[in-house]
Amino acid sequence: MKNYTLILVFLFLGFSSIANAQVRANATASATIVTPIKIVKNSDLNFGNFTTNGGAGAVVLAAGSVASRTSSSNVNMPAVTGNVTAAVFAVSGEVGFAYSVTLPANDHIISNGNDKMVVNEFTSSTLNTLSAGEELIYLGATVHVDADQEIGSYSSLGAGFEVAVNYN
Repeated sequence: MKNYTLILVFLFLGFSSIANAQVRANATASATIVTPIKIVKNSDLNFGNFTTNGGAGAVVLAAGSVASRTSSSNVNMPAVTGNVTAAVFAVSGEVGFAYSVTLPANDHIISNGNDKMVVNEFTSSTLNTLSAGEELIYLGATVHVDADQEIGSYSSLGAGFEVAVNYN
């Protein structure tokens, strides 16, 4: 009986050492700091010259390097277009990184004294990848003209509208 007890004790000790055996592995840590993404305005949004024929309407300025605009039936485009330009922003950062553009979500007001027009429906033309470390973003929008819109030059109140970029 003593022998069986002794054998059982050794068996349990053997199993318990196997059950409590530990194995280990090591890992290292690393980090890479990349070039921060940056956005700089190169030029402002300008819808140029237009007239109304007594009805409300809109002018749509396309987002692109070539100024392209269309108008509704109540807005006329004269031969002297003025300085028509999409807004241009330079985005720079880490080569090959993808990024997103956040356009203004709210209406933007331009004014001429007490007279105002609403600018909204912002669009952008972008590749969303910094293939050469820098890319130009062209921003277009729509300006809404009232039927009795006063003649004059209209411009942003305050700081203007905000465009943001962020790495994906």
